[in-house]
Amino acid sequence: MRRAGMNRAGVSRAGWIGLAAALLYAGLALASGLDRRAEFNPALAARLPWPFAHRALAAQGEAQVASRHFRQALQSGEAAVRDAPVDPVNPALLGAARLELGDAAGAERAFLVAGQLGWRVPMTQGYWMQRALDVRDFPVAALRLDALLRQSPEMISDYALLQPFESDANGQRALIDRLALRPGWLTPYANLIEGVPRSAVPLHAAALQELARRGVRVGCDTIGPPVISLTEVGDPAGARALWRSHCAEAGGGVLGDPELVFVRSGGARSAFEWDLIGNSDLDLTVLPPTSGQRGGGQNGGAVEIHNASGLTRTFLRQMVVVPAGSYRVSWRTVDAEGQPSALITLSTGCGKDSMSRAEANWNAADRAWQAELHLQAECKGRWIEFAVQPGPGTLRLSRVSLVAARAP
Repeated sequence: MRRAGMNRAGVSRAGWIGLAAALLYAGLALASGLDRRAEFNPALAARLPWPFAHRALAAQGEAQVASRHFRQALQSGEAAVRDAPVDPVNPALLGAARLELGDAAGAERAFLVAGQLGWRVPMTQGYWMQRALDVRDFPVAALRLDALLRQSPEMISDYALLQPFESDANGQRALIDRLALRPGWLTPYANLIEGVPRSAVPLHAAALQELARRGVRVGCDTIGPPVISLTEVGDPAGARALWRSHCAEAGGGVLGDPELVFVRSGGARSAFEWDLIGNSDLDLTVLPPTSGQRGGGQNGGAVEIHNASGLTRTFLRQMVVVPAGSYRVSWRTVDAEGQPSALITLSTGCGKDSMSRAEANWNAADRAWQAELHLQAECKGRWIEFAVQPGPGTLRLSRVSLVAARAP
């Protein structure tokens, strides 16, 4: 009986010890988990006990740097380095705080340590990128920029990162060297417009143009936004060149897509392709190219229009860049029976709100309507647009051309 009692007592004490150990382990795991959560919620850092605040100290310091509380960030950085000196984030945090407080030498010492521990910390990359820019070592600076943006592509929206490169010929060359490797931030860079100052739009466009000359074409959808921006800041010729350099559908003629092959019902991606203008009074249908009945070739596309209103409605528009001179525009318009119709008209002008209708004549030999344009140099980019007058039935527009008129 005594022996059994001793066993029961021994088991009881062992059970309590095991329970205490389990509770201690659970507490440690909870504290460690809270510490990891504090990376994403710095407010937790102040409530964690010191032995468990490894990541929390750094998260708290980073939040203090972001809110420009640099003296508090310095204290957090010093505590983080004491707590975990080989964590690459901690000396970087200390360096950032020192730099903002004017201690350049102390910042460099901290970032030297941070660089030796690893380069994946954005603060470390940013510091050494700036140091390379200070001595105009653009290849090294571009390497650091590449590392930053590969980890955090969303940082591309901060144009201050790009401006030192795009505004300098050597910097642009180093930047294009990195982009030519087609990193993951190529597309965000190419269609960047948010955050780019109007004065910097031509710089960004020049870098994109050089990228195309290197053989890296990003496509029509991606290049559309900067092409629109360059048009809006008053350089339609440069915008058209940029559009053609990256968009395979742009072609090389005076008029983009004369055969109406690439008309999009979802809207134009730049001013240099056809913009289909919807209206509740219009029924619009984009017809794709069809096979020719002879020789297996392709016929162009077309746009079908029915105007159910009592007003003339614009339905198709494009910008062209041409020097002053005389030009001839031609187009085919037929009704549902295939007979020529004069209900589709052409207008031109420097602005969408200042269009003038051109007089058109029927050319029986070409089975097309023609209008002679005598253009002056009053605008850098000129709009041409088609409108449909009220009338019964459905009309079809196809085969638009714009050519310089021959001198008599």
